[in-house]
Amino acid sequence: MDTFGFFRIILFCFFCRKSLAQNAECNVQITDVDGTLMSPSYPLPYSRGLNCSWRFTAPAGQAIEITFGVVNLDETNPISGDCTDTLRVFDGSSSIRPFCGDGPGWPRTPTRFLSVSNQLTVRMETDNEDGGGMGFLASYRQVAPRTEHIVGIGVEPPAIIMFDRFRTQGVTPIPLNRISMRPSAVGFDPIDMVFYYTDISSPHIGRIENNGGGHEIIVDQGISDPLGIVVGYLTGLVYWTDADRNELSASRLDGSFRKILIPDGSGCTSPQGIELSSDQLHLFWTCQDRIERAKADGTERMTLVSERLTATALAIDHENELLYWTNVNRGIIERINLDGSGRESIGGHEVFAQSHGFIVEDGVLFWSDPVEKRLLFAPLDISSSRYVAQGVPRAMEGLYYYKSDRLIAEKHQCSNDICSQLCFPDGSGVSCDEVTPLISDCPNEITNSTESSSMISWKEPTAVARSTGATLTPLSYESRSHAPGSLFFVGTTRVTYRFTDDVGNTAECAFNIVLDLFIPTTTPRTTSKAPTQPQTTQPQPSTTDARSPFEEFFSEYSLYVIIGASVIVLAIIIATIVCIACCCGCCVCTRRGNGRENNITNDYGMNNVGPTRPPLYQPGTNNPGFYDQEVYAGGDSSTYYSKAKF
Repeated sequence: MDTFGFFRIILFCFFCRKSLAQNAECNVQITDVDGTLMSPSYPLPYSRGLNCSWRFTAPAGQAIEITFGVVNLDETNPISGDCTDTLRVFDGSSSIRPFCGDGPGWPRTPTRFLSVSNQLTVRMETDNEDGGGMGFLASYRQVAPRTEHIVGIGVEPPAIIMFDRFRTQGVTPIPLNRISMRPSAVGFDPIDMVFYYTDISSPHIGRIENNGGGHEIIVDQGISDPLGIVVGYLTGLVYWTDADRNELSASRLDGSFRKILIPDGSGCTSPQGIELSSDQLHLFWTCQDRIERAKADGTERMTLVSERLTATALAIDHENELLYWTNVNRGIIERINLDGSGRESIGGHEVFAQSHGFIVEDGVLFWSDPVEKRLLFAPLDISSSRYVAQGVPRAMEGLYYYKSDRLIAEKHQCSNDICSQLCFPDGSGVSCDEVTPLISDCPNEITNSTESSSMISWKEPTAVARSTGATLTPLSYESRSHAPGSLFFVGTTRVTYRFTDDVGNTAECAFNIVLDLFIPTTTPRTTSKAPTQPQTTQPQPSTTDARSPFEEFFSEYSLYVIIGASVIVLAIIIATIVCIACCCGCCVCTRRGNGRENNITNDYGMNNVGPTRPPLYQPGTNNPGFYDQEVYAGGDSSTYYSKAKF
């Protein structure tokens, strides 16, 4: 063996011993509340052949958060990210894909991971080739469990899609295809844990709980092309833009009590992106050629940017109080202070001209690429970009970043019915606004007396729409239960008028018509002289009305008269029927007598077969009479007929 070979063996054994020693040092259990973690020999180059595992354990109910401030390991392909030396994070049974540079998550630097349980493992593996980077430097701490998701709208199929901030993987999507056909934007209420979205195919505003339940449409009237949405969860409001109607609207979270904050014809064409400041006191939205701002109730409106601009998507950096937007014509991202000062461009990207979703969180930009179906992120200087996920459903405008540990109120400020309709924040508390139609001349209760029924008239109520704020538009009633001059009967009848404006706000006028039963008295009337002066009061039905005795009698006993007359008529009819029946019976008897004996003759026209029975009837008289004795009818003296009229 030559001298060179000998020294190689010595050198290999040295590094082998060093690697074994370092492996012994870096395979440890860690239960500390917080601390610093680094690769062996950091910041000097690490050794070859390392296989290190750091196993963290926290108390039950806690999680481990680890943040890699520096990661410098060997990689064979900086573009693809293929690594020869790797870091891997194991969260329970699952693991994050290996990385050797800035990590697969967002933001790129630092790379942060959070366990879903109270255990987490970091593993470092290096090959046996010469050379190596400086390794890594990280910090760790035990924290309360939390989640961070980037949320977007998927179109194919319709769904709310989410990606885990710490594991860079998708979360089970929430399907929307039971109701929605073409969702467009998404917002979130972190108090009730409910997503709100817009749909532009069957235009509506819908909502669904984060567990997939409670899917419903809350607004589908007076809406055409809703492209942007934001939730003002502090006071329980939802805001949206309508590019076709050139409007910006707000309503309660259930869709009731809608107000048009920015109406058509006010100078804003095709509004799309919309955002709220952190305190939710101010609204920001894009028009076709400008960006505007107003208080949450639509007042104190002003233009922030109007030059060299075609903006579609807005995003607010809540930490630094900056407003960002994508300038479609120039393919760049710009920003200003929330008061409109300090406009500057921060960079461009090839997909900004067609970007549909755009948000800023933790110093990182996120946007969607509808062509390549990607969600991308980059630092605020856009020095480089990387995708969060690829091959996902096409994400549209209205991306939302959810952090479970974000400090929020336990309930909406207006949940205790502080305001009867809409509730807007005003800095010192809340201000109330009423938007339902305003009704005038709604009648009070109408009372009268009648014997059975009466026609009642009244002045019909009127209303004006006030959903557009200061502009009051006259409204006709949508429906009414009765018209003036209708016939009403004794008792109480409810009369209602319903007014509805063009965005679905309704108001109702209701009053009662009470008719008491009038029973006239039979007390005799005393006559008196007519007053010399005319009466100034409207005559009311009373017992002193001038009526004849017959009218008084009939009005009081009309029911009895009718019943008595009916009984008399019925008796006459029955008597008539009985008489007719008796006459018919007599005729039958006569015919039977004539048929039994045809030879009854005598001097009076009869043949006396039996003893002579002088008739009561005498010839030549006009009295038909009756035989007062039986009539014998035949040779058999025992056969005779009863008295009969001839």
